[in-house]
Amino acid sequence: MAENIREIAAKMGAVIVGQVPDTGGGALGAAKLAHDVARLRVETQPIRIAAVTFEKLTRIAERASTPERKVDPLDLAARLLEDAVAAIQDGG
Repeated sequence: MAENIREIAAKMGAVIVGQVPDTGGGALGAAKLAHDVARLRVETQPIRIAAVTFEKLTRIAERASTPERKVDPLDLAARLLEDAVAAIQDGG
């Protein structure tokens, strides 16, 4: 069956990039799947970042990492951005 799916995708010009998680059936399963897909879209938004900035973030992330917990440079960038935006008074 998996090969048939790949063939169908290829004929449509699509590429299979992953498997949809098992969320169960019915309306609750559909709602959970929709939630998971929406979260995935937010988490995978491409960002543009200068190479020199990424290198600095990588060095900071390495210093912040421990053997038990690795800090990802882009997670660090997201956190810094969230903190900066939260600190801005929006007047509303």
